[in-house]
Amino acid sequence: MVNLLRMDLYRMRKATSFWVCLGIALVVSVGQMPFAWLLTLLARTFSSEAPGLPASVTLSSLIREPFPLLNGMVAMLSACSFFYADEENGYIKNIAGQMPRRGFTILSKFLAMIPHTLLYMMIGVGGNLMGTLFFVRVQLGGDEARALLIFLSKFLLMMSLNAILVTVVSSLRSKSLGSVLCVLMGTGLMFMIYGAINSGVYQIFRDANFDLNDFMPDQLLQAADRYTFLRCFASAAVTTGIFLPLGIRIFDRRDVK
Repeated sequence: MVNLLRMDLYRMRKATSFWVCLGIALVVSVGQMPFAWLLTLLARTFSSEAPGLPASVTLSSLIREPFPLLNGMVAMLSACSFFYADEENGYIKNIAGQMPRRGFTILSKFLAMIPHTLLYMMIGVGGNLMGTLFFVRVQLGGDEARALLIFLSKFLLMMSLNAILVTVVSSLRSKSLGSVLCVLMGTGLMFMIYGAINSGVYQIFRDANFDLNDFMPDQLLQAADRYTFLRCFASAAVTTGIFLPLGIRIFDRRDVK
């Protein structure tokens, strides 16, 4: 298992898609504040009363956003490409045949997402910090502990989304569906589907207070600072606990071609 994980990490480092997506994430992170400055400059050419950039931002506010703009979607697309690489390159049979249980390949891919996700999150925070320093002052805000807790929450939530992706892409062999899920979950657009489910629940149970958006990991990832760590942890644990064993079981039972 350890050798399989080391091999997965090596293949990830050698994958072109990994470095392309990582480069995009870095550019987006560094460019977020310069882009905001440019928009402010353009707005002030039309109106002198347009609001400007803040005089300073806190370090905690940057830590709270490890996936600025669309970086969450970019990280998931990178994971999706990695999950499908074995099928795409035609050597999944050789890899799976060396393991006592073929499902170990799914577990190894999921574990490889731990450094993958942490790297994207550090790129997000570090790149955003670099871009911000040129335009506004960064100062300590006094709530760094809360910011680190939100950072951890988003890490766990992203790992649970990776559990969904590895099941769909590797176990069910559907990169196209996985890519669609990356876009929907990475942009938060799944709320439309959850809204339809909410309507169905209301029609059956007449419970207007139920909102699936308050429990799904992709929605919590978009606004983890509005929820408690316990809720984020529970959502991530339940999602991972369902999809990861399911993916391993499906892969164990299907033919490897």
